[in-house]
Amino acid sequence: MAFPNILLIHSDQHRYDAVASNGNGLIRTPNLDRLAADGASFVHAFSTCPVCTPARASLMTGAWPTTHRSLCIPTSDFWQPARRELPVLTELLSAAGYYVGMVGKYHQELEGDPTDHGVADYIPTGAYRSWCTEHGLPAPDRRMGLFGAVMDDRPADASPVAFQADRVIELLDRASVGAKAGTPFLIRWDPPEPHLPCRPPKAFLDVYDGVSIPPWPSFPDSLDGKPEPQRRQHSMWGTGGWDWKRWEPFVRLYYAQVTELDHHIGRVLDRIDAAGPGDNTLVIYSTDHGDFCGGHGLMDKHFSMYDDIMRVPLIVRWPDRVAAGLRPNGFVSQEIDIARTILSAAGVAVPESFVGVDLVEQTAGRAPSRDDIFGQYFGTESAMYSSRMVRDRSWKYVWNPLHGDELYHLDADPGELVNLIHDPACSDQLARLRRKLVDWMESVGDRLLNLWTRVELLGEPNAWQRAVEGL
Repeated sequence: MAFPNILLIHSDQHRYDAVASNGNGLIRTPNLDRLAADGASFVHAFSTCPVCTPARASLMTGAWPTTHRSLCIPTSDFWQPARRELPVLTELLSAAGYYVGMVGKYHQELEGDPTDHGVADYIPTGAYRSWCTEHGLPAPDRRMGLFGAVMDDRPADASPVAFQADRVIELLDRASVGAKAGTPFLIRWDPPEPHLPCRPPKAFLDVYDGVSIPPWPSFPDSLDGKPEPQRRQHSMWGTGGWDWKRWEPFVRLYYAQVTELDHHIGRVLDRIDAAGPGDNTLVIYSTDHGDFCGGHGLMDKHFSMYDDIMRVPLIVRWPDRVAAGLRPNGFVSQEIDIARTILSAAGVAVPESFVGVDLVEQTAGRAPSRDDIFGQYFGTESAMYSSRMVRDRSWKYVWNPLHGDELYHLDADPGELVNLIHDPACSDQLARLRRKLVDWMESVGDRLLNLWTRVELLGEPNAWQRAVEGL
């Protein structure tokens, strides 16, 4: 079979449960739902790190953050781009003869710009402001603030998301005509939405007019027995003590922003599908991480590894290669697995640093399915704050070296409300998960694991003295 064209839509801050086909009966996402119906929607996909830049660096390098070393966003004082010596996804595709185009968010996950890394055509999000000026529209109103507001000063087809989708369609047209016709392409669309501030056009907010939105399962959280930095989020955002009535308008904006994004995803899919049933295009939809949006009474993300921000939607469609309507239940580390999947589909030799699993092979039963998943976190613009996570279907353990650990029994507590870290009845589960975490950290060369932290995690008295004596 000829190497496929590839469309990767990688949004920003989209919760797993903010997709109708993932069980949300209120949100309107008909185009993501049809994509899922035509392909595989992964039930347990998780971010490598619930922060934009490190997650996106993992997508470009196929490596864990502790390998690529881009650990936080550019406004942090310890930010750096991914290590330049690592192979990069778009460079590898370009070198293999692919036309590579990109629209949308780039968060300085690599040194330089996308065009320094194999991308032939790149339209950044900032191009929208110039487009507005050219078309007599005001620039986006920054006074809306980080909590968002309805965008009612322009037609819905002139919004930032509409602008991005128009540019994606232009790149798809460019890739199919002229000198590039017959050349396989990777078109990557990285909409900043639904990341806050949500500013949907009124037409999409009206979809939820009068609709009562119930709280997330994680909402009624007192944060008692939780690490102190989580409570710090209340003071940072001024949301301490908010009831659901106060949160619901912002959740409604989030729903509307997701629905607007879905609408324009539908336009792009229509352009792909116009090629007919013989089209050989691999389509992947995912996001860098989730969003609290009131979950645990918190805003944005940071200082935790709850499913609200770790678990993400991931849909893969490839006609004749991925069976329609699949709901794979194995765990997916989505950035590194997407990177590996794209290289394999394109027939590109996979560098050793790309440590993910080919999801297409996994859906066909030809690649192993994980029974657990791991995550890393390093802080953000307000502080370094190392955390590591291990999760299986029933339990989650989060190691916070400086602020108290967390243990959740997900079968009984899917909202992760009750921290069982000090419950003696859970000691066997805690020991099991700590052992699993240590083994994984060793396997990926995580430098947070050392003589001292190994003692803390495994509870081996005098282990560091024995280790030193053995040097």
